[in-house]
Amino acid sequence: MTKNPVKIVLLLGALALAGIFALYINNSTIPIGEKQKALKDLGGEFQLNSLDGTVTLNQFKGQTVVLYFGFLNCAEVCPSSMGVMSAAFSMLPPKEYANVQGIFISVDPGRDDLDSLDKFAKYFDKRMKGLTGTKKEIDALTQQYGVYFDLVDMESSELSYTVDHASLFYIINPEGKLVDAMSHTTTPIELAAGIDRAHSKALANN
Repeated sequence: MTKNPVKIVLLLGALALAGIFALYINNSTIPIGEKQKALKDLGGEFQLNSLDGTVTLNQFKGQTVVLYFGFLNCAEVCPSSMGVMSAAFSMLPPKEYANVQGIFISVDPGRDDLDSLDKFAKYFDKRMKGLTGTKKEIDALTQQYGVYFDLVDMESSELSYTVDHASLFYIINPEGKLVDAMSHTTTPIELAAGIDRAHSKALANN
């Protein structure tokens, strides 16, 4: 049977577009169609819940903070990204490691309880916390940090829905300023270097 070259070209084109769209979703900080915000206009104080109580960004003044937004039913990207963060932390000098804080923020507060979030975060490193808040708080925080996420119905799945979300490492310097947003394709070495830059520049400014 002779293959139709037009159909093959259309299929390849559709696959390419799907790949581009997936790449956009994983690396963008904004919904499609909205204007990109500059890094300097993003970030800032927040207050969320952890298993140990209320957590604010201000609690970590003097430390470099790495934020990652995800959800516990994320099968691949979230665990692999947290693995990258863990590996990056292991590369830091002892003094710098003692002054870094990893935070996993769930954008799925309806399903992700604080006990499960705490266990998930600490599985990767003792210097990581799992946080979430009310839907209103998460909506406000993701807008504040320019984080794209969207609930997607899955009628044929027991989960009923999944979450499309940007997959980025947000680096906040010891002064509490957002200084970098690195893709989940970042290697542990690159992330460790980003953490070191944020730490070193803050020290140089003091």
